[in-house]
Amino acid sequence: MSKKKSQDQRDQRDQRTHELSVRKKIVFSSVVVVGVFALLEIGLRVARIGEPPVIGVLRFGYETGIPVFDSDGIEREGEVFQDVPLFEVDPVLFWKPIANTPFTGPAGLRLPAPTNKSKKEGVFRIGVIGDSCSFLGLNLYPNRFAELVREKTGREVEVVNASCPGYTSLQGVRRLADVWEWQPDLILVYFGWNDHWKSLNGETDRDVMQRQLLSDQARTWLGKSRIFWCLYSLRTKLAPAVSISRAPVRVPLEDYRENLQRILRDAEGHGCPTIFVTAPSAYHDGQVPQWAYGFFGEFYKMSPDEVVSIPRMHEAYNDIVRDVVASSSTAAVLDIAQQWSSPSEVQKDPERFRGDRIHLTDPGHQEIAEQLYLLWSEE
Repeated sequence: MSKKKSQDQRDQRDQRTHELSVRKKIVFSSVVVVGVFALLEIGLRVARIGEPPVIGVLRFGYETGIPVFDSDGIEREGEVFQDVPLFEVDPVLFWKPIANTPFTGPAGLRLPAPTNKSKKEGVFRIGVIGDSCSFLGLNLYPNRFAELVREKTGREVEVVNASCPGYTSLQGVRRLADVWEWQPDLILVYFGWNDHWKSLNGETDRDVMQRQLLSDQARTWLGKSRIFWCLYSLRTKLAPAVSISRAPVRVPLEDYRENLQRILRDAEGHGCPTIFVTAPSAYHDGQVPQWAYGFFGEFYKMSPDEVVSIPRMHEAYNDIVRDVVASSSTAAVLDIAQQWSSPSEVQKDPERFRGDRIHLTDPGHQEIAEQLYLLWSEE
């Protein structure tokens, strides 16, 4: 019995020694791995490799994941200006305007903009969500509309223009959440163009937002690591190429309907009246200009058949705007697309639209402002 007991004790000591040795190896291996990653992280930072994207500039294209625009001119068509940072990455909106640039004020609002979120007594505030059609121009339709309200009523009027080039209605849903802090008395909604452009990354806007593999908190933590961004960049480069010919539009029709309904419900929940504007167009069925095939083929990878269908596609999105507003008792629609579609009105296209046949000229902004005032004053 004594020998057996002694053997058992030796076996137990050997087992404890083995377990201790395994634990030491695990700890040592962990320290080595952490040390290697720490050295790699430090090396990447010193070499300035793996820096996350921060800002974009206003040029035309989406190569950086942020919209950029050419020298079409933010204020005046054809005006060439020195590039300035205008957009920054945003985890909720994909991108957003940087605050306090030559074109933006507080919170990235398009100038002119109020400086304080708190509203003085008696001030009438107009909130705006939209895309570049509400951002490009010297004196935009929301500001001209505000001037008319001021002249006709004597009230002090301010504009909170939260529009941004490249935005779709899905980004509008999320941008509207920021507008409520500014206490608007009226919301103007103007979307449609970017929603039906082809997605260059092969996924709809909704799919991109749902493709969140990590929580916001974890993403924020990981986003500080250069190793993470290097691996992310490598994954992007090794990912199978998406066939652009089969790529969906950024916001399919039914998603567009749902987004507008969400905007409407949000405004109703805040007791704020809303005016939706159907996006006017100088693209007409059977009259698409020849240059459009090259332009949309290069920048949006659209086939000739898809370019031909732009007028019909755009009208389908405007029909959604009309349907959504028709079911509401608190919203109105300024159907400027319909107003400008008759043969006699089409002749005025060169006066109302820039050369791209989408964005407005000064007379175009003025006409929409006047129609907005007429509609608003009748409500």
